[in-house]
Amino acid sequence: MSGASKDVNTILTGESVNVTATVKNTGSSGGAMSVEYAANGTTKATEWVAVDAGSSAKRTRALTFNSPGKYQITVTSPERSAGFVRVKKATAVTIRQDATSRQTEVRGGAVPTTKPYEVEMPGAMNRTFAVQTWTVNASQRSFTQNVTEYTDPADAGITVPDSDSASVFSVVTVGSSTGVQPSSMQFVLNRSNLQSAGIDASAVRVYHRVNGSWRAAETSVVEERADQVVYEADTAGASAYAIGKIESAFSITRTSVVSEQVPEGQRVVVEGTISNDGGIEGTYDAQMRVDDEVVNQTSVTVPADTEQTVTLSTVVTTPGTFQISFSDVNAGEIKVTESQLQTDENGGAEPKTEPTGTEPAVQTAPAGDGDGGLGPLPATVMGLSTVLVIGGLLGALLLFGVVIVLLRRGGSRNDSGFEL
Repeated sequence: MSGASKDVNTILTGESVNVTATVKNTGSSGGAMSVEYAANGTTKATEWVAVDAGSSAKRTRALTFNSPGKYQITVTSPERSAGFVRVKKATAVTIRQDATSRQTEVRGGAVPTTKPYEVEMPGAMNRTFAVQTWTVNASQRSFTQNVTEYTDPADAGITVPDSDSASVFSVVTVGSSTGVQPSSMQFVLNRSNLQSAGIDASAVRVYHRVNGSWRAAETSVVEERADQVVYEADTAGASAYAIGKIESAFSITRTSVVSEQVPEGQRVVVEGTISNDGGIEGTYDAQMRVDDEVVNQTSVTVPADTEQTVTLSTVVTTPGTFQISFSDVNAGEIKVTESQLQTDENGGAEPKTEPTGTEPAVQTAPAGDGDGGLGPLPATVMGLSTVLVIGGLLGALLLFGVVIVLLRRGGSRNDSGFEL
């Protein structure tokens, strides 16, 4: 035996490594010998090799490994070492790399299907950002998945926020693989990126791209080094990730204020439209202020590049002139008078004086003392003197009686030209 070699150093569980044995015959006549291929001292294959005198021959055998581990490959006899082979449940190999991107092929051979599995990514030198580990949830034991890192987000081919409220250092995309979902990743980021953007290390987040918008994911600092910071972040439920700091950018675009009378006083209603020009949805705390005093407030979620209208109200119970604001924006001025605050039992305005007219209002006669007699007559009836009204009624009755008498006298004569 003059030598032994193998074609790869790392394989997946269930895969094979090709081991080549070189047999040399230094004798003067031909012959044959038994060649054994072993892993960690255990024979995995045997064959006879015939070699002519003064010649050599090569034989290659494929050795398959079904359990992960580190194996020393030897060929005998005499024994020659072909080196070590590592058998893994999953591997990660860089298949493309340039100045601004790196593509890594992640392959699973026998990963567990009941818990997340972590894959170590290849080391990256002189890169401002690099993924160190990639963890997946797999429903099948073998798979292939491509993970691509972009240190220039513009090369990723997807829209990332680039406003004053966003600092994106890198983008990561992952190719689809049936039955395999991203779970988490660990990555390193150069401190020089943070310093140039003026961002504290603890402010960095991983953002998921879901249905065209970005959402912050749980991100934590794992280790702080002299020139780098190591982070770990959740990657479940997405296939594209932005690394950096993205904030909402709120502004109040429209306001209005109105008031209306209610039984409790004067209700003042302010309306404001909140616009979010940032690259991520956020929560806005809206406030209603009366003369700089907060009287009502609420929180509203505003998606990126959209707007929401919020209405807040309060009841004013004192007269005066008031400045109404929606958060820090002046919405207008209202004036509340004393008369607007006086209401009847039905919620309407209560008059301050008696109704006006040509005569005082008619008052209801007070109840008797219990003898059943009539009380005194009123001085006027419908604005006319009571004496004149009674006299008119008596005159009308007298005239009616005279007419009746005349009609009866005329009806007793028979010289009429009419017949009944």
